[in-house]
Amino acid sequence: MTHRFFRIPIFYSADHNLHQPQFEYDRGVQISYQEQARRIESVREALLQLTFTQEFQPDPALTVEQIARVHTTTLIEHLRERSEFARQQEQVMGQDDLYLYPWIYPLNQQMREGLLKSPDSAGCYAFDTYAPIGKNTWQAVYASANLAYCAALSVSRLEWRVAYALCRPPGHHAGNEMIGGYCYLNNAAIAADQLNQVLGRGAILDIDYHHGNGTQEIFWNDPNILFVSIHADPAEEYPFFSGFAEERGGEQAYEANLNLPLPKECDDQTYLHALSQALDAIKGFQPNWLVLSAGYDTCQADPSTFFNLTDDVYSEIGKRIGSLNLPTEIVHEGGYAIEHNGLLSARLLSGIIDSST
Repeated sequence: MTHRFFRIPIFYSADHNLHQPQFEYDRGVQISYQEQARRIESVREALLQLTFTQEFQPDPALTVEQIARVHTTTLIEHLRERSEFARQQEQVMGQDDLYLYPWIYPLNQQMREGLLKSPDSAGCYAFDTYAPIGKNTWQAVYASANLAYCAALSVSRLEWRVAYALCRPPGHHAGNEMIGGYCYLNNAAIAADQLNQVLGRGAILDIDYHHGNGTQEIFWNDPNILFVSIHADPAEEYPFFSGFAEERGGEQAYEANLNLPLPKECDDQTYLHALSQALDAIKGFQPNWLVLSAGYDTCQADPSTFFNLTDDVYSEIGKRIGSLNLPTEIVHEGGYAIEHNGLLSARLLSGIIDSST
Protein backbone atom coordinates (compact mmCIF):
# COMPACT_ATOMS: atom_id res chain seq x y z
CA MET A 1 0.00 0.00 0.00
CA THR A 2 3.03 2.27 -0.24
CA HIS A 3 1.59 4.16 -3.20
CA ARG A 4 -1.18 5.50 -0.99
CA PHE A 5 1.38 7.46 1.01
CA PHE A 6 1.71 9.85 -1.93
CA ARG A 7 -1.98 10.66 -2.00
CA ILE A 8 -3.83 12.64 0.64
CA PRO A 9 -7.35 11.73 1.80
CA ILE A 10 -9.69 14.61 2.64
CA PHE A 11 -12.11 13.69 5.43
CA TYR A 12 -15.32 15.72 5.13
CA SER A 13 -18.84 15.85 6.57
CA ALA A 14 -21.70 18.05 5.38
CA ASP A 15 -23.02 18.13 8.96
CA HIS A 16 -20.89 21.19 9.66
CA ASN A 17 -23.56 23.16 7.77
CA LEU A 18 -25.99 22.46 10.61
CA HIS A 19 -24.10 24.90 12.86
CA GLN A 20 -24.55 28.44 11.53
CA PRO A 21 -24.86 31.17 14.15
CA GLN A 22 -25.73 34.50 12.58
CA PHE A 23 -23.79 36.83 14.85
CA GLU A 24 -21.12 37.08 17.53
CA TYR A 25 -20.09 39.69 20.09
CA ASP A 26 -16.68 41.24 19.49
CA ARG A 27 -15.67 43.34 22.48
CA GLY A 28 -19.34 43.99 23.18
CA VAL A 29 -20.27 44.84 19.59
CA GLN A 30 -22.59 42.54 17.64
CA ILE A 31 -21.09 41.57 14.26
CA SER A 32 -21.65 38.80 11.71
CA TYR A 33 -20.40 35.38 12.83
CA GLN A 34 -16.93 34.97 11.34
CA GLU A 35 -16.66 31.18 11.62
CA GLN A 36 -18.90 30.55 8.62
CA ALA A 37 -19.71 27.32 6.80
CA ARG A 38 -18.23 28.73 3.61
CA ARG A 39 -14.79 28.54 5.23
CA ILE A 40 -14.80 24.76 4.87
CA GLU A 41 -16.54 24.60 1.51
CA SER A 42 -14.00 26.89 -0.16
CA VAL A 43 -11.13 24.76 1.15
CA ARG A 44 -12.86 21.56 0.11
CA GLU A 45 -13.36 22.84 -3.43
CA ALA A 46 -9.71 23.81 -3.75
CA LEU A 47 -8.30 20.61 -2.28
CA LEU A 48 -10.42 18.32 -4.44
CA GLN A 49 -9.02 20.01 -7.55
CA LEU A 50 -5.56 18.72 -6.66
CA THR A 51 -4.51 15.57 -8.50
CA PHE A 52 -3.27 13.80 -5.36
CA THR A 53 -6.38 14.12 -3.13
CA GLN A 54 -9.55 12.10 -2.71
CA GLU A 55 -12.53 12.64 -0.45
CA PHE A 56 -13.87 10.38 2.28
CA GLN A 57 -17.13 10.95 4.16
CA PRO A 58 -16.79 8.53 7.09
CA ASP A 59 -19.62 6.99 9.08
CA PRO A 60 -19.80 7.77 12.81
CA ALA A 61 -17.07 5.86 14.63
CA LEU A 62 -16.15 8.09 17.57
CA THR A 63 -17.75 7.05 20.85
CA VAL A 64 -18.59 9.20 23.85
CA GLU A 65 -16.11 7.10 25.83
CA GLN A 66 -13.35 8.07 23.41
CA ILE A 67 -14.28 11.76 23.60
CA ALA A 68 -14.17 11.42 27.39
CA ARG A 69 -10.48 10.53 27.18
CA VAL A 70 -9.96 14.21 26.26
CA HIS A 71 -12.98 16.04 27.72
CA THR A 72 -14.97 15.61 30.92
CA THR A 73 -18.27 13.79 30.74
CA THR A 74 -19.94 16.84 32.29
CA LEU A 75 -18.84 19.02 29.36
CA ILE A 76 -20.01 16.43 26.84
CA GLU A 77 -23.38 16.14 28.57
CA HIS A 78 -23.67 19.93 28.75
CA LEU A 79 -23.18 20.30 24.99
CA ARG A 80 -25.75 17.62 24.22
CA GLU A 81 -28.28 18.94 26.73
CA ARG A 82 -27.93 22.58 25.69
CA SER A 83 -28.43 21.62 22.04
CA GLU A 84 -31.63 19.82 22.97
CA PHE A 85 -32.71 22.76 25.15
CA ALA A 86 -32.21 25.13 22.20
CA ARG A 87 -34.45 22.85 20.12
CA GLN A 88 -37.15 22.95 22.79
CA GLN A 89 -36.90 26.73 23.13
CA GLU A 90 -37.36 27.16 19.40
CA GLN A 91 -40.63 25.26 19.63
CA VAL A 92 -41.81 27.23 22.65
CA MET A 93 -40.90 30.61 21.14
CA GLY A 94 -41.86 29.76 17.56
CA GLN A 95 -38.40 30.90 16.50
CA ASP A 96 -36.00 29.29 14.04
CA ASP A 97 -32.20 29.28 14.32
CA LEU A 98 -32.10 30.11 18.02
CA TYR A 99 -28.64 30.08 19.60
CA LEU A 100 -27.88 30.24 23.30
CA TYR A 101 -25.07 32.71 24.02
CA PRO A 102 -22.96 32.62 27.18
CA TRP A 103 -23.41 35.68 29.36
CA ILE A 104 -22.90 34.45 32.93
CA TYR A 105 -19.60 32.75 33.78
CA PRO A 106 -19.32 30.83 37.08
CA LEU A 107 -16.04 31.40 38.90
CA ASN A 108 -16.17 28.30 41.10
CA GLN A 109 -17.83 24.90 41.28
CA GLN A 110 -20.59 26.08 43.61
CA MET A 111 -21.60 28.82 41.17
CA ARG A 112 -21.48 26.35 38.29
CA GLU A 113 -23.74 23.86 40.07
CA GLY A 114 -26.24 26.63 40.70
CA LEU A 115 -26.13 27.93 37.14
CA LEU A 116 -26.62 24.44 35.70
CA LYS A 117 -30.14 24.51 37.15
CA SER A 118 -30.94 27.65 35.16
CA PRO A 119 -32.14 27.95 31.55
CA ASP A 120 -29.32 30.48 31.10
CA SER A 121 -26.50 27.99 31.64
CA ALA A 122 -24.79 28.37 28.25
CA GLY A 123 -21.82 29.97 30.00
CA CYS A 124 -21.22 27.17 32.50
CA TYR A 125 -18.22 25.83 30.59
CA ALA A 126 -17.45 28.84 28.39
CA PHE A 127 -14.58 31.30 28.71
CA ASP A 128 -15.96 33.78 26.14
CA THR A 129 -19.05 34.55 24.03
CA TYR A 130 -17.78 33.03 20.77
CA ALA A 131 -19.27 29.55 21.23
CA PRO A 132 -23.08 29.80 21.14
CA ILE A 133 -25.11 26.59 21.17
CA GLY A 134 -28.01 25.87 18.80
CA LYS A 135 -30.27 22.89 18.28
CA ASN A 136 -27.85 21.23 15.85
CA THR A 137 -24.58 22.34 17.42
CA TRP A 138 -23.89 18.98 19.06
CA GLN A 139 -24.49 17.12 15.80
CA ALA A 140 -22.06 19.41 13.95
CA VAL A 141 -19.50 19.31 16.75
CA TYR A 142 -19.62 15.52 16.94
CA ALA A 143 -19.26 15.21 13.15
CA SER A 144 -16.21 17.48 13.24
CA ALA A 145 -14.56 15.45 15.99
CA ASN A 146 -15.46 12.23 14.19
CA LEU A 147 -13.52 13.42 11.13
CA ALA A 148 -10.43 14.01 13.26
CA TYR A 149 -10.81 10.61 14.87
CA CYS A 150 -11.38 8.71 11.61
CA ALA A 151 -8.41 10.41 9.97
CA ALA A 152 -6.30 9.47 13.00
CA LEU A 153 -7.46 5.86 12.72
CA SER A 154 -6.32 5.71 9.11
CA VAL A 155 -2.95 7.31 9.87
CA SER A 156 -2.37 5.13 12.94
CA ARG A 157 -2.94 2.05 10.78
CA LEU A 158 -0.39 3.46 8.32
CA GLU A 159 -2.99 3.41 5.55
CA TRP A 160 -1.96 6.96 4.67
CA ARG A 161 1.18 8.95 5.25
CA VAL A 162 -0.79 12.22 5.48
CA ALA A 163 -4.53 12.79 6.02
CA TYR A 164 -6.51 16.05 6.17
CA ALA A 165 -9.57 16.39 8.44
CA LEU A 166 -11.79 19.27 7.30
CA CYS A 167 -13.04 19.99 10.79
CA ARG A 168 -15.71 22.57 11.49
CA PRO A 169 -16.33 23.79 14.11
CA PRO A 170 -12.61 24.07 14.84
CA GLY A 171 -11.24 22.83 18.14
CA HIS A 172 -7.92 24.11 19.43
CA HIS A 173 -9.41 26.60 21.94
CA ALA A 174 -11.56 23.90 23.58
CA GLY A 175 -10.05 22.60 26.80
CA ASN A 176 -10.72 19.59 28.97
CA GLU A 177 -13.80 21.28 30.42
CA MET A 178 -14.21 24.56 28.57
CA ILE A 179 -15.48 25.92 25.26
CA GLY A 180 -14.73 29.19 23.51
CA GLY A 181 -13.19 30.79 20.45
CA TYR A 182 -15.64 28.99 18.10
CA CYS A 183 -14.47 25.66 19.61
CA TYR A 184 -16.45 23.00 21.48
CA LEU A 185 -14.51 19.71 21.26
CA ASN A 186 -10.77 19.67 20.66
CA ASN A 187 -10.41 17.84 17.36
CA ALA A 188 -6.60 17.89 17.37
CA ALA A 189 -6.51 16.47 20.90
CA ILE A 190 -8.92 13.67 19.99
CA ALA A 191 -6.74 12.81 16.99
CA ALA A 192 -3.56 12.96 19.07
CA ASP A 193 -5.03 10.71 21.74
CA GLN A 194 -5.85 8.04 19.17
CA LEU A 195 -2.41 8.25 17.54
CA ASN A 196 -0.73 8.11 20.93
CA GLN A 197 -2.62 4.95 21.86
CA VAL A 198 -1.48 3.13 18.72
CA LEU A 199 1.88 4.63 17.73
CA GLY A 200 3.21 5.94 21.03
CA ARG A 201 4.72 9.37 21.66
CA GLY A 202 4.03 12.15 19.22
CA ALA A 203 3.86 15.88 18.60
CA ILE A 204 1.25 18.52 17.86
CA LEU A 205 2.27 21.59 15.86
CA ASP A 206 -0.25 24.45 15.90
CA ILE A 207 0.26 27.06 13.16
CA ASP A 208 -2.97 29.00 13.66
CA TYR A 209 -2.64 32.76 14.27
CA HIS A 210 -4.12 32.30 17.74
CA HIS A 211 -2.58 30.19 20.46
CA GLY A 212 -4.15 26.75 20.93
CA ASN A 213 -4.86 27.27 24.61
CA GLY A 214 -7.20 24.29 24.81
CA THR A 215 -4.72 21.86 23.32
CA GLN A 216 -1.99 23.13 25.63
CA GLU A 217 -4.21 22.69 28.67
CA ILE A 218 -5.26 19.15 27.74
CA PHE A 219 -1.68 17.90 27.33
CA TRP A 220 -0.03 20.13 29.95
CA ASN A 221 1.04 17.17 32.08
CA ASP A 222 1.47 14.55 29.36
CA PRO A 223 5.16 13.73 28.76
CA ASN A 224 4.29 11.59 25.72
CA ILE A 225 2.92 14.46 23.64
CA LEU A 226 4.91 17.55 22.69
CA PHE A 227 2.80 20.63 21.98
CA VAL A 228 4.42 23.37 19.89
CA SER A 229 2.56 26.53 18.90
CA ILE A 230 3.58 29.42 16.62
CA HIS A 231 1.15 32.28 17.12
CA ALA A 232 0.58 35.97 17.70
CA ASP A 233 1.85 37.31 21.01
CA PRO A 234 -0.99 36.84 23.55
CA ALA A 235 0.04 40.08 25.22
CA GLU A 236 -1.65 41.71 22.22
CA GLU A 237 -3.88 39.07 20.66
CA TYR A 238 -6.54 36.50 21.54
CA PRO A 239 -6.74 34.43 23.70
CA PHE A 240 -4.66 36.88 25.83
CA PHE A 241 -4.33 34.58 28.86
CA SER A 242 -2.37 31.72 27.30
CA GLY A 243 0.51 31.20 24.89
CA PHE A 244 3.45 32.95 26.56
CA ALA A 245 6.98 31.66 26.04
CA GLU A 246 7.50 30.86 29.71
CA GLU A 247 4.71 28.25 29.61
CA ARG A 248 6.81 25.09 29.30
CA GLY A 249 4.55 22.31 30.59
CA GLY A 250 3.44 20.90 33.92
CA GLU A 251 5.52 19.16 36.56
CA GLN A 252 5.04 15.79 34.89
CA ALA A 253 5.87 17.10 31.41
CA TYR A 254 8.18 20.07 31.77
CA GLU A 255 9.58 21.15 28.38
CA ALA A 256 6.92 19.16 26.54
CA ASN A 257 5.30 22.51 25.71
CA LEU A 258 6.89 25.14 23.47
CA ASN A 259 5.25 28.47 22.66
CA LEU A 260 6.75 30.72 20.00
CA PRO A 261 4.79 34.00 20.18
CA LEU A 262 5.43 36.44 17.34
CA PRO A 263 4.80 40.17 16.99
CA LYS A 264 2.12 41.78 14.88
CA GLU A 265 3.20 42.46 11.29
CA CYS A 266 5.25 39.24 11.32
CA ASP A 267 6.65 38.56 7.82
CA ASP A 268 7.71 35.40 5.97
CA GLN A 269 11.31 35.44 7.17
CA THR A 270 10.38 35.89 10.83
CA TYR A 271 7.78 33.15 10.61
CA LEU A 272 10.08 30.66 8.90
CA HIS A 273 12.71 31.26 11.58
CA ALA A 274 10.14 30.37 14.25
CA LEU A 275 9.09 27.34 12.21
CA SER A 276 12.71 26.15 12.14
CA GLN A 277 12.80 26.41 15.95
CA ALA A 278 9.55 24.46 16.16
CA LEU A 279 10.75 21.71 13.85
CA ASP A 280 14.07 21.41 15.69
CA ALA A 281 12.15 20.89 18.93
CA ILE A 282 9.94 18.27 17.30
CA LYS A 283 12.94 16.40 15.89
CA GLY A 284 14.60 16.46 19.31
CA PHE A 285 11.49 14.94 20.88
CA GLN A 286 11.70 12.00 18.43
CA PRO A 287 7.95 11.58 17.91
CA ASN A 288 6.30 8.75 16.02
CA TRP A 289 3.57 10.94 14.52
CA LEU A 290 2.50 14.55 14.01
CA VAL A 291 -0.82 16.35 14.29
CA LEU A 292 -0.79 19.70 12.48
CA SER A 293 -3.40 22.20 13.66
CA ALA A 294 -3.64 24.20 10.44
CA GLY A 295 -5.05 27.71 10.65
CA TYR A 296 -4.77 30.07 7.70
CA ASP A 297 -5.50 33.29 9.58
CA THR A 298 -1.75 33.98 9.49
CA CYS A 299 -1.97 35.26 5.90
CA GLN A 300 -1.84 38.96 5.10
CA ALA A 301 -5.27 38.74 3.42
CA ASP A 302 -7.05 37.66 6.60
CA PRO A 303 -9.45 40.43 7.72
CA SER A 304 -9.24 39.64 11.43
CA THR A 305 -5.49 39.30 12.06
CA PHE A 306 -2.21 41.17 11.62
CA PHE A 307 0.50 38.87 10.24
CA ASN A 308 1.91 39.61 6.80
CA LEU A 309 2.59 36.14 5.43
CA THR A 310 2.51 35.94 1.64
CA ASP A 311 0.68 33.21 -0.24
CA ASP A 312 3.92 31.68 -1.49
CA VAL A 313 5.27 30.94 1.98
CA TYR A 314 2.62 28.28 2.63
CA SER A 315 4.29 25.96 0.12
CA GLU A 316 7.56 26.37 1.99
CA ILE A 317 5.81 25.77 5.31
CA GLY A 318 4.39 22.56 3.88
CA LYS A 319 7.78 21.42 2.56
CA ARG A 320 9.48 21.96 5.89
CA ILE A 321 6.77 20.17 7.84
CA GLY A 322 6.68 17.34 5.32
CA SER A 323 10.45 16.93 5.65
CA LEU A 324 9.85 15.52 9.14
CA ASN A 325 8.74 12.39 7.30
CA LEU A 326 6.22 11.47 10.00
CA PRO A 327 2.74 9.95 9.80
CA THR A 328 0.75 13.18 9.85
CA GLU A 329 -2.82 14.28 10.36
CA ILE A 330 -3.76 17.83 9.42
CA VAL A 331 -6.68 19.19 11.43
CA HIS A 332 -8.39 22.30 10.07
CA GLU A 333 -8.58 25.21 12.51
CA GLY A 334 -9.04 28.93 11.77
CA GLY A 335 -8.78 31.27 8.78
CA TYR A 336 -11.32 33.94 7.85
CA ALA A 337 -10.25 35.18 4.41
CA ILE A 338 -12.88 32.77 3.20
CA GLU A 339 -12.23 32.71 -0.53
CA HIS A 340 -8.47 32.75 0.07
CA ASN A 341 -8.19 29.76 2.37
CA GLY A 342 -8.56 27.24 -0.43
CA LEU A 343 -5.47 28.56 -2.19
CA LEU A 344 -3.43 28.49 1.02
CA SER A 345 -4.47 24.97 2.00
CA ALA A 346 -3.68 23.73 -1.50
CA ARG A 347 -0.22 25.28 -1.31
CA LEU A 348 0.40 23.75 2.10
CA LEU A 349 -0.52 20.27 0.86
CA SER A 350 1.46 20.70 -2.34
CA GLY A 351 4.50 21.59 -0.26
CA ILE A 352 4.05 18.47 1.85
CA ILE A 353 3.75 16.32 -1.27
CA ASP A 354 6.85 17.95 -2.78
CA SER A 355 8.84 17.03 0.32
CA SER A 356 7.83 13.37 -0.07
CA THR A 357 8.74 12.83 -3.72
